[in-house]
Amino acid sequence: MLSKLKIKYFFVSIILMGIFVGFFNLSWSSLKLTNHKVVYIQDKLTNGEKSPKMVIIPAGVGTIGGENFRSFQNEAPIFKAKIESPYSLSETEVTFEQYDKFCKTGIRSCPNDEGWGRGKQPVVNISWFDAVAYTKWLSKETGNIYRLPSEVEWEYAARAGTDSKFWWGNEYKQGIDHCDRDLGGCPKGTDKGHPWQVGILKANPFGLYDVTSNVSEWVDECYLNSHDNTLGTAATNNIGACTQIIAKGANWMMPQPHVHHSQRMSIPKNVRGYEIGFRVLREINKGELKE
Repeated sequence: MLSKLKIKYFFVSIILMGIFVGFFNLSWSSLKLTNHKVVYIQDKLTNGEKSPKMVIIPAGVGTIGGENFRSFQNEAPIFKAKIESPYSLSETEVTFEQYDKFCKTGIRSCPNDEGWGRGKQPVVNISWFDAVAYTKWLSKETGNIYRLPSEVEWEYAARAGTDSKFWWGNEYKQGIDHCDRDLGGCPKGTDKGHPWQVGILKANPFGLYDVTSNVSEWVDECYLNSHDNTLGTAATNNIGACTQIIAKGANWMMPQPHVHHSQRMSIPKNVRGYEIGFRVLREINKGELKE
């Protein structure tokens, strides 16, 4: 009798779990990924100072893209991408403090901060060429491979492996990872008419800050006006003439409903704007991560 009750409760538990997962639009992979332990790595520059702090992004399968609800939108069709190997992304967008160490070498000119301050402000007014030059400098300084992420690598990490519109769910919530000043109630430090210092708002389950907003971010991806020719992998889908590059994510200037992880813009490589910055990817060396 007792064994029959145990079996009965077991099947009831399975059914309830299925209802829970379906109701909240969760998948087994997203449940697993969003409960993983955040792991950090940080290299040193040749002068002994620290390079940007990186978080490990685990392998997995993620949802990329969004529904087109505006006539000029370019985020469809939604597709699944398989991330075969882990990689690392900078915990925050690259800051002026970090970028100034590079530009003061004279390799590239130092950008204007618009009077908003430098330090922990996300670096702005840098072109795609500037961002790539910074990754090459970091690679030389540290002996590891740094680069810009592909669109899939960026969006998979921003969503933290989930299937939802935002890493916390499908409904926008003010102040979690974005401040829409028209709505009011912005967290302290994010309520001014410019980008805020990195790391003020909440990190996503992968440990990344400001993936929903602050500044849009350069990626290493030629612009295509849809996801029709997706590869379904983490690889860069660079086909065509590539005169335009993608800047991913929303920024401090955008109100709802324009704020979400599938947001993508077509920007010429040499454009510098006060709403665009970047974060860096560091490749993981074979055997570097212990099982």
